[in-house]
Amino acid sequence: MEDQAILKAKDVEKRPNNLTPTEEDNASIDDLIEELFQARTWKYTFLLLSLNFLWIAAPSQVYITAFAGTVPTPEDSWTCVSQKCKDLVRGTPSLNKTFPCHLTEIKHGLQVPLLKNEDIQWDLYHSSFAIEFDLYCDSHTKKTLISSIFFGGALTGMIGGGYLTDHIGRKKTSILGFTFLVLSLLCGAFCHNYIFLTIIRFFQGIGSYLLSTGMTILCLELTPKEFRKYVIGALALFWGLGYFFATALHYLIPNWNLMFLGSAIAVAITSFPVFICIESPRYFMINNDFESSRESLKALASLTTSDLDPDKLDLNNYLTSSAKTRTQSLTQQFKDLLNNPTLLGETLIQIFIWLCVGMFFYGKNFAWEAIIPNIYFGFLIAGVAELLTALVTVPLIGKFGRRRAHIIGYFGTMLLYLLAIPDVQIVGQWTLMSISCMLSTLFVYGCFAGVYLWTGELAPTSHRGMVFCVCSSASTIGSFVGPYIFNSLTPISLGGLAFLAALCTVGCFLLVETGDKTICLTGQDVVDRRKNYFKYRV
Repeated sequence: MEDQAILKAKDVEKRPNNLTPTEEDNASIDDLIEELFQARTWKYTFLLLSLNFLWIAAPSQVYITAFAGTVPTPEDSWTCVSQKCKDLVRGTPSLNKTFPCHLTEIKHGLQVPLLKNEDIQWDLYHSSFAIEFDLYCDSHTKKTLISSIFFGGALTGMIGGGYLTDHIGRKKTSILGFTFLVLSLLCGAFCHNYIFLTIIRFFQGIGSYLLSTGMTILCLELTPKEFRKYVIGALALFWGLGYFFATALHYLIPNWNLMFLGSAIAVAITSFPVFICIESPRYFMINNDFESSRESLKALASLTTSDLDPDKLDLNNYLTSSAKTRTQSLTQQFKDLLNNPTLLGETLIQIFIWLCVGMFFYGKNFAWEAIIPNIYFGFLIAGVAELLTALVTVPLIGKFGRRRAHIIGYFGTMLLYLLAIPDVQIVGQWTLMSISCMLSTLFVYGCFAGVYLWTGELAPTSHRGMVFCVCSSASTIGSFVGPYIFNSLTPISLGGLAFLAALCTVGCFLLVETGDKTICLTGQDVVDRRKNYFKYRV
């Protein structure tokens, strides 16, 4: 032990006086984050946890239309409130036990419902916009649109969000998303118009994705590489808890407008840390704003016991050679993509994977009412699956790595979609399809949680915002289409979903493992990362 102490003391004496222990010829910003993280206090840990609190309220606002737009069934009772309805029932009393959607008339050559929302009163505990806007008979497409348009807004937000996260910062972009999201939900508390609700959901999607993407990138960049899998584990844990919170919140609130108000309050509380968090020093460094990066490092150092003094660091030494000669701009980002086949190829594969995982994940969660007998039970099952994912994902990624864990996830999803194709009745309303789709959530949720981590490490800092933008945009397209597919599953559509899962398995096979590598700063670093890497290994 004494010999080791003497050698360590001599090693320190050999360092130039103006260098810290982490500042060496091949040092990077990862080394600074690593040193600060290893000396963290509870405040640093709480900072990282607080950046994930937003996921607790996420299911309550994303899936709010699944709860607020429940559709009455033939088993639900109703009574007449209009004179037209009373006269109709008085003439034929048995109609009072007939499902209103089955009472139709021919009008202008079209078969339309004889009774509308203003004619009847449903005996239900929860009010529903599907009833208020007459969307429960032959208007399922219009009802699904209210859920799916959320992802149209998310796509719009991501187009601008990729630029914003890389040019105004992760924190400011998240604050902008917070504003859009909370205001949209508050508007939902006063909405009584179908078109207005559609607009609300569109802007809700913009805010939700700006907020969640900005906060996720920020959290990953403040965490050293070997601990980022725990960030994803925390994300999955809070998201899973969010299913139970959403189910309880929307079950206990009987009025669908007040559901929007409750979600707005929940989002405001859980996302408030965005206003007090620390901006990523990586963001400032790639934009050559070393003073702001220094201030961020000081703020982080104040949450640790480290004696690191950012004022004594020449931060330019922590940039790679390609980053030193590069000017960050939108034009440069596109040039890098077009001139760098490796960066472009990896980005295109990630775009496809995000497209599919968004389709699998959100399509299923917006279709529980069609897949299994009870929507609340469906979301409770989803919560259990998400919590199991949180417990399994971290050790799975730790043991097999990002790449192999995703290969396992998509391969398992493919097998279960194939298993769901036969039309087999199990018991009651439960079928082989409903059980297989329910079990597939374990694999899909793991892939959904892990893809944030993997993309955050595959994409270089210079393009991380842009890559997250295009990948999330692709995910929103898949998420928009997903509810339409899962609300009317057939053997053909299940076979198609299995084929997409198989392609995702191949895509993961072609990407690189990142868990044992330093995060790249520029596109050229991505090329260097692939050198001597046997990309076809399993």
